[in-house]
Amino acid sequence: MTTTFTRIHPPPAREVAGIHADVLFPGSHPGDPSLPFVAMNMVSSLDGKVSAGGKSGSIGSPVDREAMRTLRSKADAVMVGAGTLRAERVSLTSEGLRTPEPFAILASRTLDLPIRNLLHAEKERTIILTSEDSPRRRRDILEGYGIIVACGEGSCGATGLRDGLERLKEEYGIGSILLEGGSVLNHSLVSGSLVSEIFLTVSPKLIGGESIGILSGEELSSFPEAELLSIHMEKASSGSQTAPEVFLRYLLPAGFR
Repeated sequence: MTTTFTRIHPPPAREVAGIHADVLFPGSHPGDPSLPFVAMNMVSSLDGKVSAGGKSGSIGSPVDREAMRTLRSKADAVMVGAGTLRAERVSLTSEGLRTPEPFAILASRTLDLPIRNLLHAEKERTIILTSEDSPRRRRDILEGYGIIVACGEGSCGATGLRDGLERLKEEYGIGSILLEGGSVLNHSLVSGSLVSEIFLTVSPKLIGGESIGILSGEELSSFPEAELLSIHMEKASSGSQTAPEVFLRYLLPAGFR
């Protein structure tokens, strides 16, 4: 049976070919053309958790995975932090929806990276974003798996990440990045006004426990109110025993992009 989808917002509601199929990322940050455009994509449970048992893969459905592949196919690069790679084996590809596949960007201050957890990666399209003072020995090892790019200001905090993203755009032509966590990296990029949009899949599952939300870090200096751009959902079929996920897209206010 063919899966169908409904775009609920903006009105009027209508059937569409797929989740986020009409998304087109610009080639630079809206407030600074020297930076790439960054969009965050996360999945959370109904109670706001982004992982179960330390992993995010068990929260989303096959429909969420297809939406994720679609977004990846529209970005020049897909970016994750070291914690995400330590938690589970991941592929950052569009699984054939884009040629060439987007760059895989791994952000790690210390280079404590289980690089073999990154699946289907090509050395020429794998970038390891790290601090200027990261361990030389680990750099030497990881240079066999990807391109080492140093953040500015000696670290990969918000200021250093800004300098690192500038390098990615200038030296590698990366105009758009899809950010997929983890929560600490998300916080650094949001607090540094480097994220322009947030895509959030809300799963009808309840997780509980102590796991965290999409941002992990100090309270933000202000509480931005994002603008809702779209709501999608799978069109429920008659007799379905599962509740569909809701796919949200938000635009962050100018001070945060």
